[in-house]
Amino acid sequence: MHRLIAVIISLVISTIGFSQSQELNNALEEVNKGEYVILEVRMQLEDVFQTLEGNESANLSRIAIFTGKNKDREIVVRGFEGFNQVVKYFNEIEQMGFDLKSSYPIKGNSLLITHYVFRKIKR
Repeated sequence: MHRLIAVIISLVISTIGFSQSQELNNALEEVNKGEYVILEVRMQLEDVFQTLEGNESANLSRIAIFTGKNKDREIVVRGFEGFNQVVKYFNEIEQMGFDLKSSYPIKGNSLLITHYVFRKIKR
């Protein structure tokens, strides 16, 4: 029984270690040390009240990453699965060697857009 628990725990730990999103890796693979990227979290205003569970329907909400080099590959995910998803991306970006420099909100009539500016600090 203890062996089974140990095997399950090791599988979970190894899965967590390799949990970085392939889409995020693809978007950030060509970024060099010292370059900037912008992570954009775009939500419809009604999603603000759904920050835990999100809104995965086909709407205007998305998380996108802009590097200046990834034209037509900007969107990481459409829909909004909740702020746990955003924190997951923050953690993955930091593990890839980026540092958060600033953030700023942009509020429109029906959208709330927040840009998070990261800079690559290590290669």
